[in-house]
Amino acid sequence: MSPRSSARTRRAALVATLGASALLQFTACGDDPEPPGEGKPPVDTSPRTLRLLQTSDLHTNIFPWDYFTGTADASRGLAKVATLVRKARAENPDCNLLIDTGDTIQGTPLGTYYSLVDNTPQHPMALAMNELRYDAMALGNHEFNYGLGVLNKFKSEVGFPLLGANVRKTADGSEAFTPYLLKEVCGVKVGVLGLVTPGVTTWERPENIPGLRFDDPLETARTYVPKLRQEGADVVVVAIHAGPDKQPTGLANDPATWLVDYADSSKWTDRGNLPGENEAVQIAQQVEGIDVLLTGHTHQPIPKMLLKNTQGQEVLLIQPNRWGSHLGQVDLSLKYQDGRWTVDGKDSRLAAVDATVAEDAQVTQLTRSHHETTLSYVEARIGTTRAAFPGGYAARYGDSALADLINTVQEESAAAEGYPVDFSLAAIFSDTGGLPAGPVTLRDAYSIYIYDNTLYVMEINGSILRRALEANAQFFNPWNPSAPPDASKPDLAKQANARTYNWDIYSGIDYGFDLTKPAGSRLTHLRFKGQDVTDDQAFRIAINNYRAGGGGGFAMFREGRVLWTSADGVRDYIARYIGAHADLDPATVNTCNFTLSPDLYKYYFAATLGPAKCATP
Repeated sequence: MSPRSSARTRRAALVATLGASALLQFTACGDDPEPPGEGKPPVDTSPRTLRLLQTSDLHTNIFPWDYFTGTADASRGLAKVATLVRKARAENPDCNLLIDTGDTIQGTPLGTYYSLVDNTPQHPMALAMNELRYDAMALGNHEFNYGLGVLNKFKSEVGFPLLGANVRKTADGSEAFTPYLLKEVCGVKVGVLGLVTPGVTTWERPENIPGLRFDDPLETARTYVPKLRQEGADVVVVAIHAGPDKQPTGLANDPATWLVDYADSSKWTDRGNLPGENEAVQIAQQVEGIDVLLTGHTHQPIPKMLLKNTQGQEVLLIQPNRWGSHLGQVDLSLKYQDGRWTVDGKDSRLAAVDATVAEDAQVTQLTRSHHETTLSYVEARIGTTRAAFPGGYAARYGDSALADLINTVQEESAAAEGYPVDFSLAAIFSDTGGLPAGPVTLRDAYSIYIYDNTLYVMEINGSILRRALEANAQFFNPWNPSAPPDASKPDLAKQANARTYNWDIYSGIDYGFDLTKPAGSRLTHLRFKGQDVTDDQAFRIAINNYRAGGGGGFAMFREGRVLWTSADGVRDYIARYIGAHADLDPATVNTCNFTLSPDLYKYYFAATLGPAKCATP
């Protein structure tokens, strides 16, 4: 350890110590305060506005940079959010709180590096968040990805409490983390209850959460919200790493879609949650005494939801999307009456990060070296190929080597965990990601799988498979041979609103589609090991968590049974596979089991990229 890093560590310890000391002044755990209305009134009882500022699902995005593609991204990063925080505070300097709702230390190669490669320095997220003087952070499920050693080190480095009331010790049921914060701000006592989705026990490796259990957030809120009120909280905020269990059928970026009646089934669709995974709405509706829910986990830009609790009182819910793309802002109007402060009005908004928002100089200075170290890390060579593995539409519109590589990785990774599968399915997420010929860097590996998906093994039957394949083919527009689309625009072959991550390519089964047929009748054949698949035939499949939960309109997968879930991301499995298999050859990896009619690869790419190995007959 260098003298500089030693000094930095001492400073971090001092900050953590000061934070712990400050917390003793603000936390009501074990205190016996005067009942509401019996204390002396504050000197100033004039109306005021309490401003709550929120970040969530930062996933170690500090700089406006995409480590997976190696390109700048002006719409993300805590360094930019910091500018918005300082502006919002300046508008209401004496009456504000800054709270994060989890998934903070994992998500980019920066998080991987400072958790697994070099965990000695103070974590860059701790440096940045201490600079911004966060008041509290609710734990997220990804906080546990690297084990309790890494998490507890991070906890010791920050000057604010990590909240998790429903994280309990299995030995005696006691609190494993600080459950709540009770802090006086501009004369108002604010209680902040922290909760995390209980899905941690499904997603996480047991060795990463030894001695812990994750209780139902709804039942935990029923216990702690009255306790906060009894201990004198004028305002109660639930900071929860979970979101709504439904998503709007309308455009998610339209604020109006979040204000429609949650009971209207025509306006909302199920997210495909694990039991208890996303109970934010239920907590708002069923637990009396909550003013605001600051939510996360579902990676949604929710400027405002208004929900009625059992007493007919309005509860506000907000979520600032992911990766530092937005800052959430809640303004609570307060008036003093009957011996206490009460909420007289509430409003909220999201402030977006874009090219007009500058990076904060202090946060940038504190973490610049960590960013540069990460850039060097992702450019490190991890393997080699004998020829390129093209990506984008060239890999989507046929039986491609890149899709087969991802499926091979998923199949072999599942087998290595003791869950061999019959086949796998995967999508080509990025239009730009691919593996070059020759040396392959970590960034190259990550570029072909840009999302944070984990790997599932499920048991399904032939009926589920057949319905999934027909839904899969709805990705494409009907093909008119007499009037085909422009051959220079491959995106015209798909439905205008179809997301590229919702077109799966399968390995291990023989199948094909005829795009001249109407949607729902495009599957031409479906065989497994040379035999036609029957509806009651059982299969074990490798699939990512998003699709397994029915994401993308594939609700039929929820009829299957989850046998295993990974703690590692699929992209990490890909990187390890490339590192363990030198000179990967696309011609060897590519196995021909899937056909499209017409042959879209031939129509769009054969003239420029050459013929495909797996051409449609």
